[in-house]
Amino acid sequence: MSAERTPRQVSLARLVEFGVVPKRSLGQNFLVDDNIIGVILQRLAPLPADVAIEVGAGLGILTRALAEVVARVHAFEIDRSLAPALEATLSDTEVAERVLLQYRDIMKVPLESLEPLPTICASNLPYSVAAPFLGEALERLPSVRRYCVMMQKEVAHRLAASSGGKDYGSLSVWVQLHARIVEVRALSRTIFHPQPNVDSSLVTLDRSPIDPLVTERPTLMRAVVEGAFSQRRKLAVNALSASLGVPKEALGDVFRLAGVPTQARAEAVEPHGFVALARGLMEFGLDDRYNETPGRSGRAGSG
Repeated sequence: MSAERTPRQVSLARLVEFGVVPKRSLGQNFLVDDNIIGVILQRLAPLPADVAIEVGAGLGILTRALAEVVARVHAFEIDRSLAPALEATLSDTEVAERVLLQYRDIMKVPLESLEPLPTICASNLPYSVAAPFLGEALERLPSVRRYCVMMQKEVAHRLAASSGGKDYGSLSVWVQLHARIVEVRALSRTIFHPQPNVDSSLVTLDRSPIDPLVTERPTLMRAVVEGAFSQRRKLAVNALSASLGVPKEALGDVFRLAGVPTQARAEAVEPHGFVALARGLMEFGLDDRYNETPGRSGRAGSG
């Protein structure tokens, strides 16, 4: 290919060089505007000693940029056919030594076992994994202080939604129990190849649990949040009674102690209200079922 026709963006050059054809089955939309890498790094504010985690390494453009400024990068890519292009991007010896590359489904990885533990996260998250990954990572990786991730616009709206709105759900509560939303920035479809049929956003989160109970009793918190939203049309007290197997009368006392109206639906309860409900269950000794060591019994905040 002549110099005049060579794509200026590194990512576009990799697509051409290795004949990469995006797989619709995996929801692949490659980031092809390398300028956004600078925006991500600016928002992420990495330190030389940081350990990054990236989900969906793709062609390795963001992976390499991270490896040039941090100590280690845990990079995950599920599509092994991208290995030639990805590994070519990371072929520089100094960069390669900093990248711990795994061709695995991130949702099957025990995140808490990663060595060294990640301290920051930057990713172009596949649409199907954005919500479940964030739900798991916020619970299982308390070492991560900041996230700067791309995701579907609708998912970004859900995690940033305030109580009372139609977008407010278990994802909103779960994220806001663990983190502060710093920024939600709209992204143009033209920065991806192929251009997606949906809009995307760049979301920056700072870890900031609103109450120690969130990290001390994650299984209980998960049960309360997921249970309350399990039947959105019902009152929260009825939905929780069914999901937790606790008599409605007993839950009435819990709601009153927590200061949550018994006539409230889940979407009307602010995040701190769910913490108060969990604490009320503990106060009345109704939390015994949730004393087990947290496990992957469900996907936190998917709704």
